[in-house]
Amino acid sequence: MLSVHNLCKAFPGTVAADAVSFELPSGGSLGLVGESGSGKTTVARMLVGLVRPDSGTVTVDGRVRDPRERGRAARLRRAREIQMVFQDPYVSLDPRLTAAECLRAVLRLHSKDRSRVPVLLDQVGLGTREAGARPHQLSGGQRQRLAIARALAVEPSVLVLDEAVAALDVSIQAQILELLAQVRRDSGVALLFVSHDLAVIRHLCEETLVLHRGRVVESGPVAKVLAEPEHPYTRLLLGSVPRPGWDPAEVVRLRREMEASEVF
Repeated sequence: MLSVHNLCKAFPGTVAADAVSFELPSGGSLGLVGESGSGKTTVARMLVGLVRPDSGTVTVDGRVRDPRERGRAARLRRAREIQMVFQDPYVSLDPRLTAAECLRAVLRLHSKDRSRVPVLLDQVGLGTREAGARPHQLSGGQRQRLAIARALAVEPSVLVLDEAVAALDVSIQAQILELLAQVRRDSGVALLFVSHDLAVIRHLCEETLVLHRGRVVESGPVAKVLAEPEHPYTRLLLGSVPRPGWDPAEVVRLRREMEASEVF
């Protein structure tokens, strides 16, 4: 469904993406992981067209996405291919619109059936009371559910989630992750999850891609990569997660190991 080939992007003083390539099948789930500054969010933004790549291609269902293609029809078609859910839904939702009005506006823009609003709200666990509420009247978890419903309204092939549960408390995180898993099972949408939280990736994704300084350093099934990491950077990520018996000195040793591997 989604094929990314040699995606590159440089900003002054840094390379955000260096020949990033991967594939995501229909109905699949892939996690992009790495520390802040690893390039994962830049890759996500290039997929949806918010950042233009310097080189490389993004192909959805056999069609190459050309960011130079202009016109309203082209923009709407690209929006129907890939949708994005951001970390903070509050800044991505129109504060003037109720939840129902927000969804109706999206459906109207894409010439979709506006009677689907109650179905979309129900799909993400929102009811009649939330339908008439504006973003400031909803909780953080409810706002994120609305953002997911808005993205699903156009029936995208791929849903990109950029740290979509990072701002939520643990109990609400679990609810949203279960919601996303259910959405994937019901609709067949492919999920690309961007996160620094390895527990989230382990729970939601089948495959993972580890990014370090814009480069893919390791990839494969989540169970294998997180249980038997081969690259020093992946081992550092795993070793940095606090747990019973966790020793900060081990993190220092792993970082030195990684730095030594980069030198040689």
